[in-house]
Amino acid sequence: MARLRKELTSQAPLTPALTSWAEALGDAIGRGMLRALNTGMPGMGAAAASPGNGAVMAGRRRGRPPKTVAGGPVPMDRRCTVSGCTREQRSKGLCSAHYQAERRRQIATGKPA
Repeated sequence: MARLRKELTSQAPLTPALTSWAEALGDAIGRGMLRALNTGMPGMGAAAASPGNGAVMAGRRRGRPPKTVAGGPVPMDRRCTVSGCTREQRSKGLCSAHYQAERRRQIATGKPA
C-alpha cells in the first residue's frame, strides 16, 4: 500500500543565505554542463557526442584485441604442440581448443588431469 503524502499547507520562507547558496549552486552546475558540452567529455568520440546517438563508446571494443591487431603470426616457440596447429599455446603447450579436447577426453576415460 502506498504511503500517504504529507500535505504542505505552509511553506517556510527561505532565508537569504539559503537562496543565494541555491542560486550559486545552480550557476555552477550550469557552467559545468556548458563546459562539458562545448569541450566534450573525456574519452568520448565525436560520434558519441552527437545528439540522439545511443552509442556510449563509438568504435571501441571491449576485451582482448583480436590477434590481427595484437600482432602478426605466432612465433614457433609459442605455437600449439599439436602437429598442423598454428594457434598460440595457452596451457600445457596446447592451444585452448586442443586443451579443452584433451580435458574432455581425460574426463570421459576417468583419468585424473
